[in-house]
Amino acid sequence: MKKLLVKYLILIIITFAISICIYDYVESFKPVSTEGDILAIQKQAEEGYFANTDYTIDNPNVILNPYGNSPLSAIIVFQTNDLTTATVTIKGKDGASDIVHTYTPSKVHILPIYGLYAGYENKVIIEVSGKSKEVIIKTDDLPSNFAKAEDVKSSDTSEFYFTTPEDTGYTAAYDCNGEVRWYIVGDYKWDIQRLSNGHILMSSDKMILDNYSVGLMEMDLLGKVYFEYVIPGGYHHNVFELNNGNLLTISNNLDGDTIEDYIVEIDRNTGNIIKKIDLSSILKNNKKGNWFKATSLVYDVNTNSITISGYNSDMIVNIDYSSLNINWVIGEKIPDNLKDYSLKADGDVHYPSKPLSINLLSDNQFIFVNYSDGKRRLDTYKVDYSNRTFKEVSDYELSSNSDAYLEIHGNDKWIITQGNNIKEIENEEVVQSFTINSSLYNTKKMPLYANDIYTGVLGVRLGFLGQSKPLKNYPVFSTKKDESIIKKYKINLYKDVYGLRVSGDFSKKDKVDIILENVLDKKTYGLNTDNGYSYRYINEDGIKGKYYIYLKINGTVYKLDKCVTFY
Repeated sequence: MKKLLVKYLILIIITFAISICIYDYVESFKPVSTEGDILAIQKQAEEGYFANTDYTIDNPNVILNPYGNSPLSAIIVFQTNDLTTATVTIKGKDGASDIVHTYTPSKVHILPIYGLYAGYENKVIIEVSGKSKEVIIKTDDLPSNFAKAEDVKSSDTSEFYFTTPEDTGYTAAYDCNGEVRWYIVGDYKWDIQRLSNGHILMSSDKMILDNYSVGLMEMDLLGKVYFEYVIPGGYHHNVFELNNGNLLTISNNLDGDTIEDYIVEIDRNTGNIIKKIDLSSILKNNKKGNWFKATSLVYDVNTNSITISGYNSDMIVNIDYSSLNINWVIGEKIPDNLKDYSLKADGDVHYPSKPLSINLLSDNQFIFVNYSDGKRRLDTYKVDYSNRTFKEVSDYELSSNSDAYLEIHGNDKWIITQGNNIKEIENEEVVQSFTINSSLYNTKKMPLYANDIYTGVLGVRLGFLGQSKPLKNYPVFSTKKDESIIKKYKINLYKDVYGLRVSGDFSKKDKVDIILENVLDKKTYGLNTDNGYSYRYINEDGIKGKYYIYLKINGTVYKLDKCVTFY
């Protein structure tokens, strides 16, 4: 009996010791940092701001940067007894023109104020029902890393130049004097569009892969997000608003072995993908990787077709939007399987080479950025459908051979963004120009105020990223704890509404896997290090519970003492 008791006692001691070890092991894993949901944050802000709107024109409530991401914007709130129309004037400084805007009639006035100067006591005048009130809105200086405009050649336009970065920097709006009058905080890049409802459309500020953001953000200049469109293959470079309001955008097919050759149509009401255009399949491609590199697209309502530029394929392609059949292809060296669709040149032409920024001029004429004779140039093609030919009807040589982006702003009116230079050209004469010490993507000339009306509706997230596909699991026989790898590879882990984001500064030769493990499950995901600094999301979709995080780098599995919970 004593021997049995001793055995039980020993068993209890061993079990207790093992429990302590397991507890200590589990407790050594700390949760990764988390980032708040922008939609939840703005909802909370609005609940505070608009809990009380009982202010008067004599004592209005002035809220600078109400959403925390648009420092040169504000809201002015007050009430009137009757339905009245308010007008605001944002006074220009140093003789610059004023910004004047009249709002829709209301009793509860929530007035978006755009176009404030940075580091300045801005004078704003409110006029309503014959009364006038002047308020002073003091703003902070621009961030120290903000790229200011230099070498400004000024025009007298009342519109603003909205610039977007190619890689790092701020999406911002400059006036004709080069003054920053609006900017958004966050990693927004590539295209910016003014939608038909007056909102702006930009990339999400989160990246799921190199050159692919989580999706698109529809917001106003206050920084309020009305809709976020999450796209399974991410968003890349260019988006087009169709006549029905849906969004046509360049994306990626994560299940394929090619990239930057996939286009999707997004239903604006649901966020669902309702059309997929796989250029690799349509163009009968037999290559892998970035063989095409779609950089711009445009939809022509008159022919119900889309025209797409292929930077790496040196082709411009037109496809019927309903049937997805190829209408025509323009290129100097067309693959044999596409020659039946090739248009013949009528006269001397500069064939497409690294084409960018297609802009439609009419249903048979378009202009784009081309590369020929060591120079970037703007070439205009006219297509003769009946004879299946094309003709170069104009050619304008740019100042350098770096990539350039083009926006049409009227008849013979162009805005060209090339490197860090912005030029507005009318009838081939430069009417406005400036440089910004940052690598730019594109520039749009637009007013600050459009026909958008501020509303307190909740922001909505539509669509989903889908499940991240894991790799095959292999047994892990040992792990190594080495905190120096965090610093060595600049490893960063955080969790947000999309999932777990893992990033690090690796070399192309490094082989890196992310391992998530718990008692019941184990998942392994690859990290592409081709571009050095690498990042990826482990998407929230399709995974639940608490997981411990390991990194396998060049065959060694490192214990990071971090855990993450998926909901």
